[in-house]
Amino acid sequence: MAADAIQPHLGRLPRKQQKLYNRATLLAMLGAALAMEDAGLAPGAGDPTRLGVVLGVNPLAWDLAAMLTYLVASESRQAPGTLDMAVANGFCMHHINPLDFSLKTLPNLAAGHVAIAHDAQGFCRAMTDGPIGGARAVGDAYRLVAEGDLDVALCGGADAQLEELFFATYWGAGLVASDDGDHAGLTAGEGSGLLVLEELERARARGARVHGEIVGFAGSAGEGRLASEDEPARLASRLARVIERVIDEAGDVPDIVSLHGDGIPSHDGAEAWALGHVLGPRTETTPCLRMKQAHADLGAAASPVELLACSAALDHATLPPLVPTSSAAPASPLRSALVISLGLFGECAALMLGISGGDGAR
Repeated sequence: MAADAIQPHLGRLPRKQQKLYNRATLLAMLGAALAMEDAGLAPGAGDPTRLGVVLGVNPLAWDLAAMLTYLVASESRQAPGTLDMAVANGFCMHHINPLDFSLKTLPNLAAGHVAIAHDAQGFCRAMTDGPIGGARAVGDAYRLVAEGDLDVALCGGADAQLEELFFATYWGAGLVASDDGDHAGLTAGEGSGLLVLEELERARARGARVHGEIVGFAGSAGEGRLASEDEPARLASRLARVIERVIDEAGDVPDIVSLHGDGIPSHDGAEAWALGHVLGPRTETTPCLRMKQAHADLGAAASPVELLACSAALDHATLPPLVPTSSAAPASPLRSALVISLGLFGECAALMLGISGGDGAR
């Protein structure tokens, strides 16, 4: 997110607190403030013990320069290329501020700051599931509200994949697209997408504007290793099962599909196969969107942002002009959207969004 896009909204946050936030937490705090404002909810939202926070994040990165300084200072003199833990511990004791370190790197920080700011005293969880963290956060929040564990859930994802250590790690793993186009992969970005979920009738009773309704969610664990470009079959089969479960829960096939579409060949191939397997001939006539062409890959924030974009598409009965992957005309009226999310190690998740009118969560 560009600095000029953030600047107008910084006044929503206490100035003294902003210096305590890492980049992802700052983005999460801004997204949460905007979501609660849009929902017309004050801090606490009625009974604060029934207001929860479920947030998808990445494990937060240590500053790259500080990491390199630590590694150089802690290298073993007797065995170059390895750490001397005694030297490393001494360096940390004398040169690293533990308070500053903990305030910048603990993965549950963003969820905790959001919960404190909005007096959310109910269930609070950080989902450190990488790119699918935001989808899982929304899905878990959907279940918590539907099962009566929460009245209101502030959920979604926040990520800052442009942080140097993250970017260097992704580049080293061969996941980032090259500038010259010779190597396919993702285009890293940063951002947040947060939304308020509550039972539909509760939202209507207090006069809230309802943007849409979650009508299905499913997810699957991966295999703990990067999905191979040469063998995407297992990922494709796993994703197909997830999509089938979401469609079964929703009771209908989607009118539009928001692809994960991160540009990693194994992911693109798995998505194409899974959709073809589940939707059959409908695949050719169902518009598919590649949102990341518009906003880059937002990591844990991507799926919630894409869910919000699909909500706007359903609300306005039109598709974003820049990101459709096919020329298929959308159904009229648009009633549902499938949002797919893939992780780096074979995990996957999917959400189905419908226009409001049932008994689910807004």
